[in-house]
Amino acid sequence: VVAHDIIGRLMIQCARQPGLAQILEQLLGFDGDEFYLAEWPELAGKTFLEASFRFDQAIPIGVKPADPEAAARQLAAIGSAV
Repeated sequence: VVAHDIIGRLMIQCARQPGLAQILEQLLGFDGDEFYLAEWPELAGKTFLEASFRFDQAIPIGVKPADPEAAARQLAAIGSAV
């Protein structure tokens, strides 16, 4: 991946498509974005999909199991339990 090629293409697309720059800024910008690590015992046994619907103002991005070896199994299984 050549960064200047991507940036150049994005600049051209933003010039051609009104509003695209604002959309890209919201998608790729970091203003107001934060990451929080926390435990939610009430999500134990739920699938990642079920857990994702429990947050109205947030988007879960991953799971950190207590057992490090379980991490590989959970990443390999779509819809695995949290």
